[in-house]
Amino acid sequence: MTIIDEEATFERMPPFDEKAEKAVLGGMMISRDAIRRVSEIIRPGDFYRPANQLIYDAIMRLDGRGEPADTMSVSNELLKAGEGGRYGGPLYLHECTDEIPTAANAGYYAKIVSDKGVLRRLVEVGTRIAQIGYEGTGDLAELVAHSQQIVMDVEALGTAGGVDLVHTSEVYRQVVDDQESNDDAGVVTPPYADLREVFRSTKPGQVVIVGARPGVGKSVVAADFARHNAMHHQVGTVMFSLEMTNLELGQRIMAAESGVLLQKIRDRELDEADWGRVAKVKQVWDLAPFWMSDDFNISLPHMRSRLRRHTRTHRIDLVIVDYLQLFDGPNSESRQQEVSKISRGLKKLAKEFGVAIVVLSQLNRESTKRTDKKPQLSDLRESGSIEQDADIVLLLDREDTRDKESPRSGVIDIDVAKNRGGVSGRVVECGFQGHYSRIVDMAGTGWTGGA
Repeated sequence: MTIIDEEATFERMPPFDEKAEKAVLGGMMISRDAIRRVSEIIRPGDFYRPANQLIYDAIMRLDGRGEPADTMSVSNELLKAGEGGRYGGPLYLHECTDEIPTAANAGYYAKIVSDKGVLRRLVEVGTRIAQIGYEGTGDLAELVAHSQQIVMDVEALGTAGGVDLVHTSEVYRQVVDDQESNDDAGVVTPPYADLREVFRSTKPGQVVIVGARPGVGKSVVAADFARHNAMHHQVGTVMFSLEMTNLELGQRIMAAESGVLLQKIRDRELDEADWGRVAKVKQVWDLAPFWMSDDFNISLPHMRSRLRRHTRTHRIDLVIVDYLQLFDGPNSESRQQEVSKISRGLKKLAKEFGVAIVVLSQLNRESTKRTDKKPQLSDLRESGSIEQDADIVLLLDREDTRDKESPRSGVIDIDVAKNRGGVSGRVVECGFQGHYSRIVDMAGTGWTGGA
């Protein structure tokens, strides 16, 4: 017979996340904007490690005086306060800055630290209520009311998320600061001029779904997003292709950039003029902050691990996934549930790393059964929560895939079926140049890969 030691059963580590605590502090020491974001989330007692609380307090004191709060100034501030032997030293401060991929993620990690703080308070509340119950002294109704109030205090912390009420004067300052900001580094923009009229850019943490039936042009749109942003606007981009090898993707991008026929590149039939065009774009390729992965068995944990490693040394603002239904997902009762979990996971990934994610998705076959063959937002629903998780949904359609004699042959329709931050329902017409594996504007701009 097994004897259970009740005291040992409850000797557990309180809930906390040491990496998240270090990442929060690291982000604050990198960016003043991160200090503002974090201070709206973190409450006293949210840090479990006393040393981390000391560092946080020092950062807030420095920022309150309008002084920089980098690793050197924070170290000096702690030394002046007589805390030199309690915070871990300058090396620990550098470990904190190394822990976070980019300062834009500080708010994400602050929420983790805040949530762990609420959980610790919940554990404490459980202990206090148990003590009240065991003692049983006083009026029963008052004891119950007191216990309920304790729980409500913790519940208020959990639902508030640590964000205090903000006065309109502070909001005014934020609006004005945003208007005066001219930092366009890392801004992810659509590759087509008319599409930029519908939504100018995507924000960190947003997910863009590009949906279409097979053969319509999803991969072309993905490659255009990549080369427009990475090759011509120096936006750090990572593309995970689960369908094409790096060579195949490279051939498509080469055709689009150089104006050499894709078939000639595939067949290795370049003439002297073609080689000249290929040579002209070499510098664009060399300087582009653009990385590819053709691991066909990738999963969300693998993707997160690779991004975390890569963002330690490079700034990444755009991640492209081609395509959703090929992802290895967690085992579930149905493939629909698996894809739903992957979709939610990609949304969390976008927020965690502060990047925009463009995800390609197959549509179900409902559009082929309708009289009007154009895809609709409902055609995504077979794949679970894709529509719900997406901030922007682009549905692609080409009449010439159904009717080779169509008068609109060579035209691709991009339907902005969902646009959480603006107008939806607009259809943008572009020219589809499959022989160059690219899409071009039809607004007189003739974009072939430049700005």
